[in-house]
Amino acid sequence: MPLRTETYDLDEEVQRLEDKIAELDDVLEDIEDDNPVAQRFENERVGLETTLEGVRWARDEAFEADYAPQWDEDADTITLGGLTAGEFGSIEDDIADGSGQGAVRIYQVARGTVDAPYVDDGMDDDQQIGAVSQLPLAYTKWAQTRIDELTGVGGNGETSYSELYAEMQATASDRT
Repeated sequence: MPLRTETYDLDEEVQRLEDKIAELDDVLEDIEDDNPVAQRFENERVGLETTLEGVRWARDEAFEADYAPQWDEDADTITLGGLTAGEFGSIEDDIADGSGQGAVRIYQVARGTVDAPYVDDGMDDDQQIGAVSQLPLAYTKWAQTRIDELTGVGGNGETSYSELYAEMQATASDRT
C-alpha cells in the first residue's frame, strides 16, 4: 500500500515543467556567468529539460512507441505513489548486489507506479520491473522524482528559483 498517491495530468505536468524552466531562465539572465551559483542553476535546467522530455514522451509518443509495447494505451494521467520504509527497504535488499542508482530508479518506479498503461494488476514485481526497464530514461527520471516527493513526509512547498537565488545571495553577502 503506497504511503500516499497522486494522479498527474500529463498536460498540467508539461506546463508545470515549462513554467519552472521559464522561471529558471529568468533567474539565469540576471546571474553573471562567473557566479558560482550559475552552474548549479544550469545543471538544474538540464534536469528539468530531461524530465520535460520524459513527460512529453508519455503524453505524446508512448502509446505509439514500438520499443515500449508494455505501454498499451493512450494516457492523459499517471498515478504514482510514495513508498513506505518497508517498500524502499525491499528495493535496497533486492539490489544489494552492488547495482547502482539506475537499478534503484527502475525498482522505485516499478513499485511506485499505481496506475499507468505500462502496468496492470495481474503483473508480479518482476514483470513490473521488466516493463519499467523498457521505458525511456527521461520518463523514469520524472517518475522517480515525483515518487520521491510522495515518499517524503514534509510538505511540498516549492521554493521558486528567484527566492532560492536571493537566499543564496544573502548568505554569500553575510559571509563577506
